[in-house]
Parts: sequence; structure tokens; C-alpha cells
Amino acid sequence: MAETAEKKADAAQETAGRPPKKKKSRPTNCVQSNKRIRRKDWYYRNGKYFANKQAFKLYEKQEAEKKVKAAAEAAAKAAEPKPDEKPAS
Repeated sequence: MAETAEKKADAAQETAGRPPKKKKSRPTNCVQSNKRIRRKDWYYRNGKYFANKQAFKLYEKQEAEKKVKAAAEAAAKAAEPKPDEKPAS
């Protein structure tokens, strides 16, 4: 019995010096549509909260389009000759 009381006292001393853990606040708006999210309607995927499944699918589609566009721009930029270089003859 005395051992458990000592363990509890030691644990209390260890946590006394640390700041309290912060609770994560719940999200208020959907990432895609910026609609208010109620707890019963949460749709959580890939670390983000969405209003519903359709909003998640739209978000994924837009992100995929952004990646394709960025890749196309990078490829076009890499294909451009530099002004310092002479064109191959």
C-alpha cells in the first residue's frame, strides 16, 4: 500500500513541472466548402475535416488537378532553353 502511494506522489511531482496538455480544438469549417461542421457530420480523411463525402471528393479532385498543373509547368520550364546557351545546330 505504501508503495502505490509513493508511486502516485512521484508521478504527481513529475507532471507538476510540465505544462498541461492542450486539447485539440474541434474544427469549425470544412476545408473544401468552408461550411460549418457539426459533430455528427464530420467526415475525416487524410488529416482534414470535411462537411461530407462529396466535399472530400471535390477537394481530392482539385488537389489532383493542382498536382498535374504544377508538373506540367515544371516540365515546360525544364524544356525551355536558357538564354545563356546557344541552340544546337
